Amino acid sequence: MKKIIWYAGGFTAVALLFCVCYYASYKNALQEFNRKAQKQENSLYTELVRISEENKALLNQLAQRKEEQKEVSVPKSDVVEAGLAPKNTVLPTVSYIEETYDLATGLLKSETKTAPGFLIGMTREELIEYIERYMDNLSLSEYEAGLMAYEIVSFSENKVILRKTYDANKVPYKYYVNISDGMVIVYYSDLKSVFEYTHIPAVDLAEEVRLALIKGIYVRDREELYSLLESFSS
Repeated sequence: MKKIIWYAGGFTAVALLFCVCYYASYKNALQEFNRKAQKQENSLYTELVRISEENKALLNQLAQRKEEQKEVSVPKSDVVEAGLAPKNTVLPTVSYIEETYDLATGLLKSETKTAPGFLIGMTREELIEYIERYMDNLSLSEYEAGLMAYEIVSFSENKVILRKTYDANKVPYKYYVNISDGMVIVYYSDLKSVFEYTHIPAVDLAEEVRLALIKGIYVRDREELYSLLESFSS
């Protein structure tokens, strides 16, 4: 009977010692896991702060470009008609002239055209509003051509002259690579028009590549674009 009690006591002591060791090991493992998780969280937070700062810088650049568009000067030889009544509306018989001014070359071209339908019946104020909407929603072709300014040179019910000012040097990139719905997608340089859906899952890419794509990668030409996409699948 004493042997049974002795064996039972020994087994209980071994079991208790095992439980204590297991608990100590579990607690140490949990502390190590929490430490690594905190370190990764801090690293991710730092990276997100950096990306946020870079995005702010990009927005400031875009705002600066809009200011440049407003400040574009016209050749001194141009004469703007003034003193017109603000409520004058464009007649169907209007003489319509469209000018294009290239900032890079300094060339000014003038072409007499049939007045577009939207222009007939407009006041000067309505035309100004139309131009502002046009600049806020540039077509891809106008964006890639470097349209910087669109303005009224002359306005009356019988004659309207509009001028578009371009500077292709202000558009250094043709494509923009980003992530949408978990896939790598290529936009044109206007950041709105899709050039190609690549069907490359972002999750398959290295972490540094994903972070770069979250911020967005600007690409100069098609050769550089396909070289970049090929690197994703290699």
